[in-house]
Amino acid sequence: MTPSRISSDLVFRNWILHQPEGKTLLRCYQCGRCTSACPVAEIDSLFNPRLFLEKVILADDSLAENQLIWTCLTCEQCEVRCPEHVKIPQILILAKVRGLLSGNTPHIALDRAHSILSQGRTIHVSDPMLKTRDKMGLPSLGSPPVEQLSKVLKELGLAEKLDSIKGDDEVEQSD
Repeated sequence: MTPSRISSDLVFRNWILHQPEGKTLLRCYQCGRCTSACPVAEIDSLFNPRLFLEKVILADDSLAENQLIWTCLTCEQCEVRCPEHVKIPQILILAKVRGLLSGNTPHIALDRAHSILSQGRTIHVSDPMLKTRDKMGLPSLGSPPVEQLSKVLKELGLAEKLDSIKGDDEVEQSD
């Protein structure tokens, strides 16, 4: 590993740790409960939230370049099962932001980003899902902070980037 590579890795790790949600990362002791609770990991053995967190802990910024992190549903099952309440979905979102900034964004991720901008979530939370959560005694999901997400994405210049990419896609589809 070259010194510049190490520096780059530490910049990524420190950037995560300086975010409010990222501060929870250092509580992770790699128990693996997050992965055992993850519906995506059940379908795709390459998707492993525990290993994603390990990469960040070890200052490996390749996570931001990993296309696989974009398959996270942000269902928060990993966080619910985490004994240390590590904000895993939010940490993966931060890694995705780094990916966006570096131009490493798969097409499906752009669709999800548009969904987050408009709804605050990547999936629609249906009434039956809310009733099931209530019956199970799970806490309310609350309203997603759409305005706050939009503000952050605008400050980072990502909202405009998403709009321009969506515009490019619409032009390609009409050709």
